[in-house]
Amino acid sequence: MKKSALIILLIAAFSSAVVVMVELGIRSAVLSPFILLDSKKEEGVQKVLTGYSIYQGDYLLDIQNNTTATGEQPLAFHIGNTVYGFSEIHTENVALLAGDEWKVMTRRGIDAEIGHDAKIQSSDRKFFFNEYTIRAPENNASFSLHLKPEFSRPLILFIYLGSFLLPCLLALFFNQVLSMRNLFSLFFPFILAGILPLLLNYHFTMGYALLLTDSYIWSILLCIFVPSFLSVSFATAVYQYTVKSDGDSDENEEMKETGFLAFTRRETIGLSLLVAGGLAYFFSFFLLPLSVYVKITDKWYLFILWYLSLTLVIMAVYTVLHRFMGNYANVGLTEPFASLKNSIEDTCKTKVSLFMKQDSEHETNAWVYSAPFTSRKGVRIYMTEGLMKNFTLDEIKAVLFHEIGHIKLKHGRWILAITFGVAIAVSLIMFFARKIMLGFGWWHYIFIFPIGVIILMLLTEWLPNKISKMFEHQADEYAVRQSGDKDLYIRTLVKLNRISEKEDGEFASRRKEWKETHPSFQKRINFIKDMT
Repeated sequence: MKKSALIILLIAAFSSAVVVMVELGIRSAVLSPFILLDSKKEEGVQKVLTGYSIYQGDYLLDIQNNTTATGEQPLAFHIGNTVYGFSEIHTENVALLAGDEWKVMTRRGIDAEIGHDAKIQSSDRKFFFNEYTIRAPENNASFSLHLKPEFSRPLILFIYLGSFLLPCLLALFFNQVLSMRNLFSLFFPFILAGILPLLLNYHFTMGYALLLTDSYIWSILLCIFVPSFLSVSFATAVYQYTVKSDGDSDENEEMKETGFLAFTRRETIGLSLLVAGGLAYFFSFFLLPLSVYVKITDKWYLFILWYLSLTLVIMAVYTVLHRFMGNYANVGLTEPFASLKNSIEDTCKTKVSLFMKQDSEHETNAWVYSAPFTSRKGVRIYMTEGLMKNFTLDEIKAVLFHEIGHIKLKHGRWILAITFGVAIAVSLIMFFARKIMLGFGWWHYIFIFPIGVIILMLLTEWLPNKISKMFEHQADEYAVRQSGDKDLYIRTLVKLNRISEKEDGEFASRRKEWKETHPSFQKRINFIKDMT
């Protein structure tokens, strides 16, 4: 039951994260390319943005563009020689000169209500937002501008309930009424349970929730997270009920085996913390003032710092969770590994600690966390039970020499430097690609997009993996020189290759070497044979 709940939690968290990314990338008044590009087409028309920015609460902003900068403004950023500035609008008394034309844009689900003498001349309902053209009468006038739900409350309630009840009823209909037992009846309700709440509530109910709560955090939790969790939970409950009620036939036993993934207790805790921390990190974006986002997206050095901080957070979280979920036991204090540990320490002149990953009989691996500032007290090496079971002590010793080589040759510092260098390059590409897109239009962006993708692939895949392969060869050379037995190390690699192919199964033939962090075993063996 706990495993099922964790999977459901992950699905709900993923759905919420998708909405957060769409809100940041598409609807945000600062980040949205659609709004700025659209505003360039009608430079003589004032535009009002409202109801869909990352800023908390209900507010309206007036967007204006000038060819020259007019001093430092808290809500202004540059695209080429043009300065785009936002200014707040007092909704109760908006001044409108005779003949002026305004464009008011709201997110779907939110309508603009105009008071006093001004009237809506035309309206255009697009997928992501509504656009209204407001024209002043002949005489100068002022008007009030308010927001209201676009859809009726009964419709909103019907869609909200249906978003998580429909997949449940469909699962019940397939498995109880029709008694269908095939892949379609098994997976379609689950697919629908994950997608339907996201699509329906994002389009129909999010606007109402924003007006009701004045909070993006509560709106996303109520309209996306809760319905997604309930939808998958109900579909799972129906599936488990119908399988149980049909007895223990061979068919049902086979269906039970296709259930949720198995997690250890530490993995469950780690993934739960990852979900909670990820949601907290995403939602923290909505707690910052709009002026902060303007500065980050306008200044290249602030954008790089933001991207580097994100990279550092991901690296730290990955390392901490990987160590925690591994559930390691110190095996360097008991025989035969105590003698192995002492032998390695005498050879490498370095204090060594050996740890074994629990419940890892089907994994064959050894590794170190090659942090750039490794403790001077020694090297902590981690092994799996599969490695200890399938290899002799001499072979394990050769593998451990390889891991110590990574520390001795300071590969960790190089990896960190390369990671941050790649992050800086990627952030610069993203920053200036966005500037080009906003400044010149979509056709220029479409032209440079394939080039950008190729450059990003080279920076994030090919270059780091190429350097990583070089490090593996260097660590192999270090291991051979420390062990003094080239034939032993080659036999160890051959055995690793055979076990790896067996563990990977059909996936082994599908791997592309340029995407791998390690050279092929045959290349490693050839490299060692060529050593003098």
